[in-house]
Amino acid sequence: MAMSDKDMMAMLKQDAKAATAEDTPTPPPSEQGMSTAPMASPMSTPEPQKGVQEQARLNVMMALDMLQQAMTAFGPDSDEGKAIADIVAKITAKFGERESETRQLIPAEIMQLIQTLPQAGGATPGQREAASAPVAGMNQPPLPI
Repeated sequence: MAMSDKDMMAMLKQDAKAATAEDTPTPPPSEQGMSTAPMASPMSTPEPQKGVQEQARLNVMMALDMLQQAMTAFGPDSDEGKAIADIVAKITAKFGERESETRQLIPAEIMQLIQTLPQAGGATPGQREAASAPVAGMNQPPLPI
């Protein structure tokens, strides 16, 4: 039985529609991911900044040393000396448990502070330029008397 061209085309179109609807293969997982937009990763939990805390602890210990020196200058029986003694007692109660560990870092901190001074060559370029600039009024010849 011979089919006409129109019948043959109609049958091919029906077969093509059925094949595309049912036989469309699922893309592999690597290609499926490309069709979705990238997602941001979840926020990480902020970590405590141990270095900053140790730096602050070191600053407190250096301030404690300065307060103790000032207390000897005022004398422990004066009002100022008593106020300083109260402050020293409060600071020591809170920070004293790790005092020996922190005191080991003080010489290194002092060296770091010295190295940041412009005279030691450890400043930013802008600070070095400002330090080397002449002071206004200093380069003028002396006035005749």
